[in-house]
Amino acid sequence: MDSNDSFKKKFYHQKRYREAQVAGGCEQPENYQSHGSIVPVLSSLDGANYSRLHALNNKVYSLPFNQLVTLSFIHIQPDPYAPGSQLCVSVPLPEFLSVSTLLSAYSGTIESLDTASDLERDSYVELIRGHCRVAVEDFILRSLWDGLRMYHRSGNIQILKPSQHVLPRSSVSLTSDTILIFLRVKLPGQGRRIDSQACLRILLKELQPAIQEKVCVLDPHALQRHVASLLDQVWLRQQLHSNDLVAFVRDGAVLPRAAGDSDLPLEGAVPFKSPPTLSWTFKLPFSGTSITGMGLPKGITLITGGGFHGKSTLLRALELGVYNHIPNDGRTFVVIDPTGVKIRAEDRRSINGVDISLFINNLPFKKDTTAFATDDASGSTSQAANIIEAVELGSTAILLDEDTSATNFMYRDALMQQLVPRDLEPITPFVETVRGLFAQHGVSTIMVVGGSGQYFARADLVLMMNSYTVSDVTSRAKELSKAEEQLRVAGKQSEEEATDEKAMMRCGGRGYVDSAPLIKLPLKRHLEYGGTFNWTWRNNSRDFVKISGSGLNTIRLDDEIIHLDLVEQLVEEGQLNAIAQCLAMLRDDGAAAAEEIQSHPAPSYHGQGRGIPNNNSNNSRAQQMTPGLCYPSLIDSFLAFQPGDYSHISRLVFHCEWRLRNAALECQAKSCYLPRGFTTLPRVFEIGAALNRLRTLCTCRK
Repeated sequence: MDSNDSFKKKFYHQKRYREAQVAGGCEQPENYQSHGSIVPVLSSLDGANYSRLHALNNKVYSLPFNQLVTLSFIHIQPDPYAPGSQLCVSVPLPEFLSVSTLLSAYSGTIESLDTASDLERDSYVELIRGHCRVAVEDFILRSLWDGLRMYHRSGNIQILKPSQHVLPRSSVSLTSDTILIFLRVKLPGQGRRIDSQACLRILLKELQPAIQEKVCVLDPHALQRHVASLLDQVWLRQQLHSNDLVAFVRDGAVLPRAAGDSDLPLEGAVPFKSPPTLSWTFKLPFSGTSITGMGLPKGITLITGGGFHGKSTLLRALELGVYNHIPNDGRTFVVIDPTGVKIRAEDRRSINGVDISLFINNLPFKKDTTAFATDDASGSTSQAANIIEAVELGSTAILLDEDTSATNFMYRDALMQQLVPRDLEPITPFVETVRGLFAQHGVSTIMVVGGSGQYFARADLVLMMNSYTVSDVTSRAKELSKAEEQLRVAGKQSEEEATDEKAMMRCGGRGYVDSAPLIKLPLKRHLEYGGTFNWTWRNNSRDFVKISGSGLNTIRLDDEIIHLDLVEQLVEEGQLNAIAQCLAMLRDDGAAAAEEIQSHPAPSYHGQGRGIPNNNSNNSRAQQMTPGLCYPSLIDSFLAFQPGDYSHISRLVFHCEWRLRNAALECQAKSCYLPRGFTTLPRVFEIGAALNRLRTLCTCRK
């Protein structure tokens, strides 16, 4: 049997197993048989040929400490040196862990929440149920990790490591009466022979005590606090739009991190305190407590201050506010518009078919910027493309730090304009378009600036950081901007220059419409499947290629490496694994996906939302669909344009994200085979970022 046939056979068996999965997890397929304790079975195989371990496949065995706790072998590694075997550990679900029991404590809270209609209420209740399930699964995974840190010594057990964020993952899954845990265990051998004693040491001395002490015994009060914290963060993020806010930072939050390579809170850090002029108070419905903090209004917000005083630290906390945090993270209740995207310069990235003419025009040799393409982008062109690609996917909040931005993209002072006239400069600085983005399309900007005051006239809010303490200096910044304008107008300039400078420095309060050109959104890019993936078919005799994630930095698509190390809102390795699955879906059956969305052009952020057909006859599965990282009530309120106006490539990205959630984060494809339990839900913006950085990407206009 050649490697191609071997892969197809393995893929077929994994597909059969996945088809038996129900809801967010996997019930044991009917052909799985219980065969008693694992101990005598493994002991009887000691010294046998390693291939004999395959007899354990499709069977269920109990662990000695509790006959109700079982493990199933999904896939056995072919030899001792191959990647580990895939296991599913099944633990009975205690009553206090069930979603219905947990939500029963909040029945009055849910009933009291304002909704526009019964349909919206039902959708909101399902959203709460979904996030409650995510919170429980996250709590169990963290508890198991604590146990493995205590007992795991051999390095032979692999499970997805949780970050400081509470995200939907496939590692732990709840069914109606069972906790399912998916992991890999490397079963050792002696040469090509089975080493039963070593296998049992891993299963009974490392895995079993972690399950016994950290999963079978859970603190119900700590779990309730974990669930309430998550649901309150979901609720708080939903309050932003109705209160005309783009972000909120809780008083007492600890924003600095312990180290550059650590996401843990810094001990002894200065707690955050809101300026009185920006103070907001919210009564959290699920915990019943009130919190006070800084509310940032929609519009243009500048974060200024001296170096090392906390400007970038605040921005970093805000950019990760699209995710929910664990209770002791320090950034709990630091939330932002869920469509917020961090923008930066990204030299040498590839760009294909992006209309950057808003920012870049009149290039040498008359190169077209309405469908700009390059394999080696500069700082300014890459930053322009990053903004347009984010807005194309529906972002209504962008975050920038001047430290990671292209200087010529951000500013251009009057002296430089005298030396290099406008008609010789292809770049329109962001300072000239930032108000137009907000006034015309509601795209807010939060920006760290410390080297130029050109944005003062454009800003709605100016904050100053001083020793990690924030103050509102908007009035002072406007006074300085106005004085600068008066000095320039009174100077020895020509009338034409004075008029131009006056327009440039005019104070831009709320509702001010800048003289920026009309911004037409979105951009009608279409993905060309043949051009994008044809090379993978041409260079391979088989009908699949290898697509896989690698850490937090790269995705490998056959021989091409997609670099995502500068996509700063990726926080877990499992997100890259999930994105790799999405790219594999597009590569393997992208044309079919295109046909499916032709009659359903509007994307959806959640569940059976607009534009996505419900082909699922299993109601319980539909109810347990993985919740998205944006919510139904935000679809209309946050987006900068009507959903039907999305570009073809954006609808494909939304479709991939929906299919990923509908399959409980396990969209296995021939080109991307991953063990069950190693995926984390990404946002549509990060999926789109990976697709847009594919160097073989081909797009067209239709």
